[in-house]
Amino acid sequence: MTMQIVAPGISPWEVDQDSREGEIARRNVLFGLWAGRRLGLAGHELELYAWSVHFADRDKPGHDDVIAKVRADLTARGLPLREQRLREHLREMQLRASLELAQD
Repeated sequence: MTMQIVAPGISPWEVDQDSREGEIARRNVLFGLWAGRRLGLAGHELELYAWSVHFADRDKPGHDDVIAKVRADLTARGLPLREQRLREHLREMQLRASLELAQD
């Protein structure tokens, strides 16, 4: 059994919640970077786009809003992808975010 050490006054649930939100944020930004590269963005524009994908996740619960934004943006540029393919990429970014956070 491992024991989680937390700061005084912070419950373990809050730590887990912060970690989960951080993982979701990292996933969304990684997904935005992936999609932005497909859109031909680079540098500052790529970074801004990645953050816009993350902030799209605040519209409604779940990740459907992130998928919808990326799908609409890709389609508008003549690069349509099936929703299933986008969900696969989002899952890949979820795994990558989990691994990155585990290494930190």
